[in-house]
Amino acid sequence: MTTTSVVAPRRRGAALLLGAQWMRYVSQLLGMVVLARLVSPAEFGVVALAATLAGFAAVLGDFGLSMAALRAPTLSAAQRTLLFWTNTAIGILATVLVIAAAPPFAAVYGNPFLVPVLALLAPAFALRSMSAQFRVELNRAGLLGRLAAAELAGDLTGLVAAIILATLGGGALALASQGTIAAGLTLVITAILTPWRPGWPRRGVDMRELLTFGGHTFVVHALNYVSGVTGTLAVGRVANESTVGLFSRATQLVNLPIDQLITPLTRVVIPSLVDATGAPLQQRLTKYQTVLSYPVLAYLSLFAVTAEPAIHVVFGGRWDDAAIYVPVLAVGAVFQTLGYPQYWAFVATGRSDLLLWCEATGRILMIVLVVTAAGLGPFAITVAMSIGQVVLWGAAFLLLPRAGVSSVALLSASGRPVTVFAIAAGVASLIDLSFFTPLDPLAQLLATGGVWAIVVSAALALVARRDLRSLWGAVRRR
Repeated sequence: MTTTSVVAPRRRGAALLLGAQWMRYVSQLLGMVVLARLVSPAEFGVVALAATLAGFAAVLGDFGLSMAALRAPTLSAAQRTLLFWTNTAIGILATVLVIAAAPPFAAVYGNPFLVPVLALLAPAFALRSMSAQFRVELNRAGLLGRLAAAELAGDLTGLVAAIILATLGGGALALASQGTIAAGLTLVITAILTPWRPGWPRRGVDMRELLTFGGHTFVVHALNYVSGVTGTLAVGRVANESTVGLFSRATQLVNLPIDQLITPLTRVVIPSLVDATGAPLQQRLTKYQTVLSYPVLAYLSLFAVTAEPAIHVVFGGRWDDAAIYVPVLAVGAVFQTLGYPQYWAFVATGRSDLLLWCEATGRILMIVLVVTAAGLGPFAITVAMSIGQVVLWGAAFLLLPRAGVSSVALLSASGRPVTVFAIAAGVASLIDLSFFTPLDPLAQLLATGGVWAIVVSAALALVARRDLRSLWGAVRRR
């Protein structure tokens, strides 16, 4: 029986995947700017509310099987086929459930327009589930360039279609169609570029280990999803659609670089960690902690201190009130970023049980905090979400040694970037409040950003020269 083994990604393939992901990041950022000029905050709020329900289809449609298949040392032909059909069936079921739940969901929020929005969002999840095993096959075979091309083409097509529809007055429906169009094209391209083809499913295939790991991962992702959307749902209950749109835009802007980096990095990192134990595993995780921390924390630090003028200049005056949420969300995002190497460690070592305990502790507390804070308004909800991220990181810090990985070593690797960008944010904020607030938004953005850059340059030279040499060496080797 034919089997496939995990192929550790070559540097060129990993560079192509990460490069394509940065192109996706830039295109999404530019798309957000264009769509913000074409679609109102209230219409964004409607789509954000709809996405809280539709997003569960994404979690259910995968059922954790993609991660289980990605980390499995070998997969038989029968297992690969059964994974494809299982993902497809679950994705179709999830899509049907979302469409069926649309009318009562719309009734709860008193907005019948949520029904057609959900009808456009829902098919994306069936399409993504159908493409899941094709993407895993490309990843396991080390064909990361093909995977990057398929996903980039899908995203760009969906974005262009959304902009065209928004220009024609599509509003919320234009936003809702973007993901479905992207998912459809990605499915077609990955199916064409993948040498493997699924057969018909057979009985008696050993799926116990895959289903056990996938089940734990599914519960983790479900908790992640519920805790993530609880904030939006809570804001939707205590405020109008415009406030939901502003809150959602702030959350999206803060998380955008994290979302764009984590998916490709996980695809590169997990295969490289599967066969590592002891000191080599620790060394690789420490390196990944450093590589991830510098670019993401730099963005979070800069955006936190320039949010008000940056949002006004880039998105327009009607989005100004989104800036109030950014600094608090950025604090939570820092701990979320520091937690991803912990997540990779649990997955690579097969300790999905420990991962589940960490996520259950932090996510349930986050949900309780958000629900409790809802009566105090959207800003209090934001604070509760960030506290939850800190608890999540702390729980993983305590349990990670049981997976054979040193939490202290990972914390040490993140210490220098955290120090550099915390100092830069503090100094730039203080000078901004003291001198730059009276300036017009563009001048304030340039002045505060300039101070931030000067402080970062000095701090890097003082405390992070070794990290910079290591990062530069990694770039040159690629």
